[in-house]
Amino acid sequence: MDATQWAAWIGASSGLGSLSWNVYTKLTSGARLRVSAFAGMVLMPPPPSNPTLLRITVQNVGTAPTTLTNLSFHAYDSWWKRHRNRATINAVLNHYQGPQFPHKLEIGGEWVGLMEQDQKIDGRLQSHTLWCAVHHSFSKKVTQVKIVRPSLAPDTSVPGR
Repeated sequence: MDATQWAAWIGASSGLGSLSWNVYTKLTSGARLRVSAFAGMVLMPPPPSNPTLLRITVQNVGTAPTTLTNLSFHAYDSWWKRHRNRATINAVLNHYQGPQFPHKLEIGGEWVGLMEQDQKIDGRLQSHTLWCAVHHSFSKKVTQVKIVRPSLAPDTSVPGR
């Protein structure tokens, strides 16, 4: 191979590498949310009524700030209905402890909200799999996670329980 063929191969390879890098950065840039939702949380020391709480944490692990606009809960009858976004239960979080919506979430920032669970929420957690959805600006699709609830089995590692 002569020098012009080497130059052509180097140019083609670097062009393809540059195109791949540009596609990768376009797909991975922007706000990315990491969401967790845990039911059955308790405060220590407990307040007089000893309520159980639902704790939702949202972290921005992306490359751009975003604004949290809403938080909702959903239940689906099947995976197909979840895939098609056809929920049987839709509820919006409006009474909670934490920063109010809309809330600007910077890069690396965190939003934490606590909601007191009542019998209605406890019943829905036991009869359905509840999903927590976070709505934010610059996104057409919500970020959904399953609400994790504690196991109801007694703890046998501690004597007397």
